Amino acid sequence: MQNPRGAGSVQNVIRTQMQAGMSALQDGKLEDARNIFSLLLDANPDLALAHVGLGRVYALEGAHDRALEHFDASLKIKPDFAPAIMFAAQAREKLGLNDDAMESYRQAVELDPKLSLGYFRMARGMVNEGKNDEALSTLREAVAHSPQDASLRLMLANAMDRAGEDAEAEYHHVIDLKPDLWIAHFQLGRMMLSSSRFDQARDHLARAVSLASDKPQVHQALGSAYVGLNDHTKAMKSFDEAFRLKPSNLLAAVKAAQSRSALGKHREAIDLLLNLGRMARRSPIVQRAMGDVYFVTSKWSEAAECYRAMILNSEEIAKNSPELLSLANKPAGTTAESDAKALHSALSERAVTVSKTLRENPTKARNWLRDRRAARAAN
Repeated sequence: MQNPRGAGSVQNVIRTQMQAGMSALQDGKLEDARNIFSLLLDANPDLALAHVGLGRVYALEGAHDRALEHFDASLKIKPDFAPAIMFAAQAREKLGLNDDAMESYRQAVELDPKLSLGYFRMARGMVNEGKNDEALSTLREAVAHSPQDASLRLMLANAMDRAGEDAEAEYHHVIDLKPDLWIAHFQLGRMMLSSSRFDQARDHLARAVSLASDKPQVHQALGSAYVGLNDHTKAMKSFDEAFRLKPSNLLAAVKAAQSRSALGKHREAIDLLLNLGRMARRSPIVQRAMGDVYFVTSKWSEAAECYRAMILNSEEIAKNSPELLSLANKPAGTTAESDAKALHSALSERAVTVSKTLRENPTKARNWLRDRRAARAAN
């Protein structure tokens, strides 16, 4: 049976208008895109693609409830339209309907395994829910279907890293695909830092700095690589830049002070720490750093005061190391030197024990770092 006269030309007009709407959407001309898709739907209410287009306009405007209405309308017309299912999943996720969103993502990638974004969103949701094993399995499947997707491979490498697996080869895959992706060089450099391969870490972190010079965490990590290589002059410059970019970063300031002290610039180190402000100076890591500078310069009384302040100001020590708390509260001994040396020895021994425990238990290390970040954010 032949098509009615003019049917082909009508389809051509619809196709041309759809292309115009999608182009406006990609160019960020949301008002133009809205007008085009709305006119298309006025004339053709059952045009699934126009519902998807209008839904994407609303999604980009943050009207996720209205976006979902159009995505669902599209699926009533074409139930197995995988992109519409994925866009609907994103809208549900934005509306806090996480379980429904995860199910929709799963349905979308089952229909079209090449939908990388669907895998990406689904895995991210699993990570947020603490389902790291499921996320890892999902990402392996995704990479099998889209091995050239650098974003998926980066997420897979991160998931492997969280699971305690060797992710180095996967990070190299990402860098091969996108040599100028700073985050891949940064993550690989940090992994090499943790295994004390300081020269390799330096090379990747220096590359990351060249690609993302505005990221304080990259400068800080590069500084740590230089410390491992015993190049405290370069380490100091990296830590200084990390602190300049983020003045609230006490750890960068502490490391900058430690590098100065290692270079014999003890007065500069103390001045840097003293200028952090009253609340910052009460921080245990700052008190410990000041105590160590005073200790190496044989200022025993000042060192003992700082070590005591570190212990008394640390909720973690109060909770997990009552013997240190008792030592800090103990009346002063015969000399300030003996007090400082006793406190220094106890704190150093504890640091070694904590470091060993965290190295042997990566999950505990991650949880500890997460809790520390949360505590700093709360403060």
